[in-house]
Amino acid sequence: MTSTTKHILPFTILLLISTLPFCKKQTDGYTPVSSSTYYPAAVGKYIQYRLDSVVFTNFDRDREVHSYQVKDSIDAAITDNLGRPGFRIRRMIRDLDGTTPWQDNATFMATVLPNSVEYVENNLRFIKLVTPVKNDYYWEGNSHIFTGTTENSSSTSESPYDFYFKWNYIYQNAEQPFVVNGTTVENTVTVLQQDQSTGNPVAYPASYADSTYSVEVYGKDIGLIYKDFIHWVYVVDLTLMNCRMVIPGEPVNTPCPVGLNCDSLAATKNGYAICDTITPYSYNGYGIKLTMMEHN
Repeated sequence: MTSTTKHILPFTILLLISTLPFCKKQTDGYTPVSSSTYYPAAVGKYIQYRLDSVVFTNFDRDREVHSYQVKDSIDAAITDNLGRPGFRIRRMIRDLDGTTPWQDNATFMATVLPNSVEYVENNLRFIKLVTPVKNDYYWEGNSHIFTGTTENSSSTSESPYDFYFKWNYIYQNAEQPFVVNGTTVENTVTVLQQDQSTGNPVAYPASYADSTYSVEVYGKDIGLIYKDFIHWVYVVDLTLMNCRMVIPGEPVNTPCPVGLNCDSLAATKNGYAICDTITPYSYNGYGIKLTMMEHN
């Protein structure tokens, strides 16, 4: 290599480097939105709702909706059973028109953590919100609820909360407006918790069916502004009645003797059995809808 080449080569490398794009870590300015933004818990805060309760009556065959006013008030700062600071929520209830006095109805507990909000209702702990609050972010909100089978020396029993198994909560419509009770809340987030169904009792009334739907909407600096939950199981008990034998050569169908197998008896006479089928059904489940009326 000549002396001239020795001087040109470093200069060429330096020139090439200087023409390359200058790269560094870029940020898009995104700041994670905390879950506590949509659950600002403090003693003295309250939200008043219209409550629509779905129940099944008339031997669990008919669906009815009973409506009330409820008021959820944070009345004390407490410590949960894990030693974490939390809040006690007192629910009071009265008639829908608001003409009767408030009466105590239930007590809940909320634990607001740096990256999540937990809520205890009927001794069940739900992870209602997590950080970051953004569309399509999901988590297993019922992971603290036992949904399996309990076995002991004499019996095996299924959890009454097995329908809560493996729910993936997911954020939708983050930081979008939501109309509740005729009023627009400008900044909200929707949490779709579950949307599952099997069968259709209207189209197939003789078949099993079930349905679970659960969604909640939270307003920034407000808390829960809307909730819609419904779970039911439709069960059919097929029953055969008025069985009789159809025997070749006999003009009249012969009623089956009580206590005997009608099919077997008819077969001995080269005939067959027919029965009337009835399908008594029942629904097992409940629903609750909360619609915010006012808050402080």
